[in-house]
Amino acid sequence: MNSTDQHNLDVEKIRAQMRDFFARGQKVKIYHGSTNSTRAQNFEKDKFVDVSQLDHIIEINTSENYVLVEPNVPMDKLVEATFRHNLVPPVVMEFPGITVGGGIQGGAGESSSFKHGLFHDTCLEYEIVLGNGNVTTASPTQNEDLFYGTACSYGSLGIITLVKLRLVPAKEFVNLQYHHVGSFEEAIKLTEQKVSEAVDFVDGIMFAKNRGVIMTGNFADKSDLPVSTFSKASDEWFYLHVDKISKRRDTYEELIPTKDYFFRYDRGGFWVGRYAFSYFHLPFIRPMRYLLDRVFKTRTLYRFLHATNLSQQYFVQDLSLPKETVLKFMHFVNDEMHIYPLWICPLRSGTRDKLSPNALKTDLVINIGVWGETSRNYDEFVRINRNVENKVTELHGRKVLYAHAYYPHDEFWQIYDKNWYDQLREKYFATKVFPDVYEKTKVSEKYKPSVSSGIVQILFAKFRS
Repeated sequence: MNSTDQHNLDVEKIRAQMRDFFARGQKVKIYHGSTNSTRAQNFEKDKFVDVSQLDHIIEINTSENYVLVEPNVPMDKLVEATFRHNLVPPVVMEFPGITVGGGIQGGAGESSSFKHGLFHDTCLEYEIVLGNGNVTTASPTQNEDLFYGTACSYGSLGIITLVKLRLVPAKEFVNLQYHHVGSFEEAIKLTEQKVSEAVDFVDGIMFAKNRGVIMTGNFADKSDLPVSTFSKASDEWFYLHVDKISKRRDTYEELIPTKDYFFRYDRGGFWVGRYAFSYFHLPFIRPMRYLLDRVFKTRTLYRFLHATNLSQQYFVQDLSLPKETVLKFMHFVNDEMHIYPLWICPLRSGTRDKLSPNALKTDLVINIGVWGETSRNYDEFVRINRNVENKVTELHGRKVLYAHAYYPHDEFWQIYDKNWYDQLREKYFATKVFPDVYEKTKVSEKYKPSVSSGIVQILFAKFRS
C-alpha cells in the first residue's frame, strides 16, 4: 500500500470515530502521541481520537517547492527528508520533536519568523476532519475563514490530517554573526536594524540587563570561517557557547551546519535543562553534561516534565509584544522576576489569524522567552503568572498559549474575538465535540509533583520502545 492510500485509510478511521462522537454529542480530545506543551495532558478511554499514526511525509515536490506532510511528523524527520533536496521549511522550530501540527496549532516561531511569519504562515493548505466527521480543505482561497482560524486554535476547530507546506532553498551551513549588546535598549534597537537587512535569521540572548548578544545568520557554503557544531554529546550547549562569546568579543563570525543551527537549542532545552542539575544536586560541568547528554535533549526533558508534574514549579513562557512596548516588559521581568537568560526573537505581525499571539497592532512583534525557576508554592506561582498576564495585556501583547494560562474566562475573551470564534465553531461543527480554545489552554488544577514515579515511567517507556 502506498503512502497516499495508507493516509486515506487512516483518515477514514478518524472520520468514523468523529461521526460517532458527533452523533452522541460527546466532547473529545485529540491524542497525538507526544506534546511540547508544558500543560499536563490526561486522556480517558473512549474520550479521545488517536491520530498518532499520521506521521508520514506523503510527497516532496521539488518543482513547486512544497511538501505534503501529515501533522505528527516532527521537525527533525521533516528537515532530514527535505534537506536531501536542498530545501527546508521556511520556519523550523528549534526542538526536533515539535511536530507540524503542533507548530500550526501552537503559534510556533523561530529566528526566520521576522521574514516568514510563524510556522502556520508558511502553510499553503490543510486537510481537516470536522466535528461531524466530514473532511474538507482549507486554504486562502477555499474555506479561508477556517484556514486562518485554525492557526493557534489548539485543535478546537477540527483535526488537521494533512498539510501542504512551502519549502525554500537551503545551503550546507549557516553563517552566524554575533553582536555584543550592553542593554535592553541596544538589543531591541539592533534587532530592529537587522530585520531590515538582507539576512535569513535573527535572534538574541540577554544574559543580564547589561550583557547580551544579537545573532544574525544567512545560508552559506563552506568557507575559511571556523565551524562549530551543537548536535554531538561532546559539543557545548549552544547558549553556553554564546555566553562565552558575549564575555570575550564584541563581534564574532562562524559557520554552523544547517541542521545543527536549526536544532541548536535542543541540547539543554535552551537553558532550562540546567535547573535539573541543581534539582538533583549535580555539578553543572561539561563532563557531566557529556555523560548525561541523552537525558538533556528536549524530547526527554518534556517527557520528564509531564511524568513528574513539575511544570508548576518553573516559569516557561513565550510572550509576544509590539516593538513599541517590549522594552517596558523586559524591564518588568528584570525588576519583578529576575530570570535570566532571556530569549529575543523578532516575528512578523499577524493579520487574519485572529487567535495568533502575533495578531498585534504593530509592524514588528518581539517574542521574549522567559524560562526559569519561580516559587514552589502553588498560590505564589499562580500569582506570578497572573501578574505577567496582566502586564502583557497592559502592554498590548499576547502570550503563547502552549504553556500555563490562568486567565479568568471573561478576561480571556476580552483578548480574543469570541463572537467570530463561536460563529466559526458553529459553522464547522466543532461546538458539540471539541473543547474551545479557553478550555484547551487554561490550567484549572494543581499538579502534584512526583519525581520518583516520573523517573520510573520514563525508564519503563524506554524499555518498551
